Amino acid sequence: MKVGLAIGGNLNEVAMLAARAEAAGLESVWLAELDRTAFVQAAAAISATSRIAVGTAVALAFPRSPTVTAMTAWDLDELSGDRFQLGLGPQVKRVLEARFSVRVEKPAPQMREYVRAVRTVWAANRGEPVVHEGESYRITMPTFHGPLRPDRRDTPILVAAVGPVMSRVCGEVADGLLGHPLASPRYLHEMVMPEIGAGLARAGRTDGSCPITAMALVSIGDDAAAARRAARLQIAFYATTPSYKSILELHDRASLPRDLRRAFVNRDHDRMADLIDDELLDSIAIAGRPDEAPDRLRAWASVADRVVLGVPWYGTGPDRQRDAIEAALEFAANVQSDR
Repeated sequence: MKVGLAIGGNLNEVAMLAARAEAAGLESVWLAELDRTAFVQAAAAISATSRIAVGTAVALAFPRSPTVTAMTAWDLDELSGDRFQLGLGPQVKRVLEARFSVRVEKPAPQMREYVRAVRTVWAANRGEPVVHEGESYRITMPTFHGPLRPDRRDTPILVAAVGPVMSRVCGEVADGLLGHPLASPRYLHEMVMPEIGAGLARAGRTDGSCPITAMALVSIGDDAAAARRAARLQIAFYATTPSYKSILELHDRASLPRDLRRAFVNRDHDRMADLIDDELLDSIAIAGRPDEAPDRLRAWASVADRVVLGVPWYGTGPDRQRDAIEAALEFAANVQSDR
């Protein structure tokens, strides 16, 4: 199982952390799209490294034209020397509408078409006589000057998925599935893997064509109670979102979001954290003392080709978040050195 690290901060910090992750022997680093564009962060990480894979987890698909995404991804892949991984996500409806003024009625079919449209642009840039005409996107001039890059590869496309429909879409068209930090190893095994298989079969693709990159929530430190509380709070924040209810249902916590949303509206972080019990916490996260973390990491090996370690960010300040990333980086480096 490959081990990667989710990194963030200002662009100088991103570059520094990427370089340190590469020196520590990690397989990849991954950039999220919250308050900064994932693509510019990826460029900073690429420019500071020479061997490590650099991916977006995730860049938002629907606020961008597939052509713009295709051009950006190939530029980053060229800059990196074929080290870039394009991780795409749909984002939830409320955020798409309120933040990006984008309305999407059928995210899974649109994501399927989006991935195909991106690949159409790449094929046209290699000189293939192709266009894309679908329900959501119509691209009849996918390249501007003609075949400028005839020997370029298709950049790997990974798609974020939680539910069964998007997981099947991943099996149909993606080079990998990006798991959500709330998705436990059990959830990926029981709910996601069978749907990937169904998508592969529907598209006539071979087994193993869409491996899982798991996003594991990691919160470790000598103050185990504080580390576990940070993970509880992050899980609580994610669990307020209806899109992830299937994960909670699998773990017999279907009623949990009602109480969590009430505490969230009241900004009661203590109550939110207290609602996440130890069993649920340890089913989802790697949280506690550093010496306990390696055993908990092994749970992901049976379901994931790669695990990306990500730290809690909800309810934490920049200094605490940097400390959490430092701890995760040290843990990941120790894991690599022990192999």
